[in-house]
Amino acid sequence: MNKLLKAMLVITLASVVGLGFATAGCSSSFTPTPGGNSPTHQLEIDLLGEKNEFPVDSQGRLESQVEVSPADGKISLSLDKGTIILDKDTQPLTAIHVSIEPNSPLFSEDAHIISSVYNLEPQGATFSPQLSLTLSYEPEKLPEGLREKELYLACYDGTKWYTLSHKEADTELHSITITTRLYNFNFTTFAILGPMELTQSTPSTPTQGTEVGNLAPDFQLLNLKEEPVSLSDFQNKPVMLNFWKAKCPPCISEAPYIQQVYEEWSARGLVLLTINVGGISSQVREFVQSNNLSFPVLLDTDRTVYQEYDVQGTPTTFFIDRDGTIRFIKVGTFPSKETIEDDLNKIMP
Repeated sequence: MNKLLKAMLVITLASVVGLGFATAGCSSSFTPTPGGNSPTHQLEIDLLGEKNEFPVDSQGRLESQVEVSPADGKISLSLDKGTIILDKDTQPLTAIHVSIEPNSPLFSEDAHIISSVYNLEPQGATFSPQLSLTLSYEPEKLPEGLREKELYLACYDGTKWYTLSHKEADTELHSITITTRLYNFNFTTFAILGPMELTQSTPSTPTQGTEVGNLAPDFQLLNLKEEPVSLSDFQNKPVMLNFWKAKCPPCISEAPYIQQVYEEWSARGLVLLTINVGGISSQVREFVQSNNLSFPVLLDTDRTVYQEYDVQGTPTTFFIDRDGTIRFIKVGTFPSKETIEDDLNKIMP
């Protein structure tokens, strides 16, 4: 086995509305225009000097899957077939350029820069549904005392580093997954960072928050029977918490899979709560009945919990373990029941 076992950071860049940070799912800014056989051009991806070309139609839609990585494997880029790629003027993008910051004047007063510093261009490029960028590092080269689970990914705006949220760490596999939503490449510089001031080895109580590793904030909402339901009602039980909207097509497409999980996993101890965002009770009730859904629905009519959980778009799902700790955050649609079950294994015994 290679002695230089590598760990990986995956960031998902989805096109959404926001000031640098945005959403996934039905918040996508793009609506494909129907069309026939559109003429194509080639999208050139220059990844650290290695160039590849991929066909794109006249609407900016990729006509093939993209998977590119240099020989050292320290960075890779992937795009799904059908992804719409536009420039800052909403025209089909013709090139993506990824390079290493040559002079590396960047630094952080309170953090180590663990990986190479990568620049992504052009500024203003947008991707729908997402662009995935994977950065790697070598655990054995971390500063003494710095633990892998303390690493995070950050972007640089020319003045300071900004931490990106939604981190899932698995130290046994030496992997860290960070999913974030960016409107575009306004912040084009990314790197893996680790705190300069190392944490003590003694265990500490998780703090309340909405990122992976935080204690999920308690809340109380009414269900469709106008009964109050709190997250704290389900202490010592694993909870799957799904935010959705009745007029969100991705939410509608995954609803049958959530219903199947509810029917099959409730007997195993899973608590499944769905939170409808901004809906009127009568309309939500009609939607649930017409679609033969029986999973619990809570009404966040004024979006209080939606905002408290810092949800950037629907659907978004939080997986909370028996201790009340957020173990995983899924941004976007579940394409099948099996994909939900894969994530349930993070909180179910």
